[in-house]
Amino acid sequence: MHWSKGHDPRMANPLLVDVDTGVDDALALLFLARHPELEVLGVTCVAGNTDVDRVVRNTLDVLHLAGAGTVPVARGADRPLIEPRRPASVFHGEDGLAGYSLPVSPHSASPLPAVELMKRAIDESADPVTLLALGPLTNVALFLRLYPERASRLERIVF
Repeated sequence: MHWSKGHDPRMANPLLVDVDTGVDDALALLFLARHPELEVLGVTCVAGNTDVDRVVRNTLDVLHLAGAGTVPVARGADRPLIEPRRPASVFHGEDGLAGYSLPVSPHSASPLPAVELMKRAIDESADPVTLLALGPLTNVALFLRLYPERASRLERIVF
């Protein structure tokens, strides 16, 4: 389930990425997927810049474009825990990518929900995992609430 570009995996830094893929997260994913010292274990999606289903599609397409189409992608929270959802269409367009059309990925999202993909990736990693949260923190909050004992297996959480 891990994707790396042929470098020694013992040198890779395992990373989980939580996104609401709009223009900004698309650029971050391109960078992360191509970085030779990072091992992207999975990407979880949350509603934010656009609705969560569009976030999943954007994420799959961006990873495919980056040559990292086999990185597991999971659908997460479709709304905030408390506040109403506030998409950022004024900045990112209705589709989250400002109308830019990417080649469609042939890959599908994981059947696992985001918090379960996080749990599995952390459990299967030989090394502590960095959790990089680029979107709303709903998936991170749900994960820590459901699996507080897994927090000790995180190297750090980066916002």
